[in-house]
Amino acid sequence: MATKVESESDGISAAATIPSHRFRSNDGSDFISSLPDAILHHILSYIPTKNAIRTSVLSKRWKHVWRETPSLSLQCHTSDHLDSISKTLASFAAPKITSFHIDVTFNNFSLTSSHVDSWIELAASRDAEKMSLVLIGSDNVFPDSFFTNSSVKQLRLALGHRGSYNYRDMIPKCTVVWKSLRSLSLKCCTLPDESLGNILSGCPMLESLFLIYCQTIHHIDLSKSLKLTKLEIICHYFGPSKIVAPHIHYLKLIGSLDPCTLVDVSSLTHARFSLSYIRRTAGEDDFHQDMVLKMLEKLQNVQQLTIGPIVLQALSVAELRGLPFPQLQAKSLTVVMMVVRSFIPALARLLQNSPGLQKITVTTICYQGIQDAELDRHLRTQGLNPDQCWRMKYGDFPTTEQTYSPPSFGVVAKLAKSKDVVSFIKLVLQNSRTVDTMVLRLGGYLNATEYQKLLRVVPTFTRNKNVRTRGQAKPLLDVLKIIP
Repeated sequence: MATKVESESDGISAAATIPSHRFRSNDGSDFISSLPDAILHHILSYIPTKNAIRTSVLSKRWKHVWRETPSLSLQCHTSDHLDSISKTLASFAAPKITSFHIDVTFNNFSLTSSHVDSWIELAASRDAEKMSLVLIGSDNVFPDSFFTNSSVKQLRLALGHRGSYNYRDMIPKCTVVWKSLRSLSLKCCTLPDESLGNILSGCPMLESLFLIYCQTIHHIDLSKSLKLTKLEIICHYFGPSKIVAPHIHYLKLIGSLDPCTLVDVSSLTHARFSLSYIRRTAGEDDFHQDMVLKMLEKLQNVQQLTIGPIVLQALSVAELRGLPFPQLQAKSLTVVMMVVRSFIPALARLLQNSPGLQKITVTTICYQGIQDAELDRHLRTQGLNPDQCWRMKYGDFPTTEQTYSPPSFGVVAKLAKSKDVVSFIKLVLQNSRTVDTMVLRLGGYLNATEYQKLLRVVPTFTRNKNVRTRGQAKPLLDVLKIIP
């Protein structure tokens, strides 16, 4: 038998089906309800607050348990929910908050400064250590008290959506004092260099900084942020032009149209670098080859390196033109690419210039990057014959158009062949000295028939045979992992 209970608490309808035998001890008592409040609070802290409130219908024992749970997580997607949030917060009785999350995602003017101020005041008064505020559609200025919170250790602030151009100012009017803050994430904020400098100077304990689709950031200087070791920047076309970060160990920089000048990243051990691309006037685009090579030079001491498709294609053109590449100390290299000719020269050169490389991971993508015609056009401006130079050193790999047909009604036809993947594996072996592990993440790159053909050939690359590499015998891979 089971008992169905329906109730309504704090404006949230709830229904619970309570089995009569589950979670009961031998004497018939409810085991979970007999647990101490501290344990129940800990359990409820892992679910959204609206679900925690629903437990109040279970019994008198549960009626007020949620009110002292040290975690608050509230969502509001219509203006009607704002009053419900205020009512819920008014009923909240926990003396301390470990996690405070509010997500308001509707574009109107119902969200007022009084709402935001009261939420921030509550979080600060209960010494919230983790704060997450997603305030889409808000045009309010944060109160000074928001920037002088000495308790918060992890702060996430999102003020818009990518591509909506609905960015909001993040310009403190006072001196920032976040003396306990370890992790800061800002999304869709307008953040001038002066404001970022003010924020950084008020965060002496900051260890991780995430800047996601933020605007007007040009120069990032982290030289005085001695504890900051992780920097992630995700751009919507426009990113910083200069980064000074001598203490960071991890850098993620993706989405910008233009490369960034890395002034000082001397402590870097992990880096992920990718660019976006928009076609420019014919004949005027050199794909930032020189700047990309300068960035690569600054990353030469990195142990784990990830490179995106646009960067690889730019490096391929640089390799065909004979531009010098830096020597790299990477032990692990991850590349995001297609198995087509516009990516091959760059990868071959990176392998040759990484004498300590032990592992390579290849993640294939579908019909992305710079079109072959644009790359060929640039090569002709340099006095090169595209067809000859693509094949001259690294074999006859297919073009993008030969691998994928152009998108039609959102569908891309797969034309990739297993033989090209086999040639690709051979190229890796021929151009690397110490790689013993290779991971191929195909992501549907091959259709089912071609994938099965590939699997029949793969074992030949991991047997105890030898291939010739620069005139010397070289063992094949110890590990070759194919992920369909």
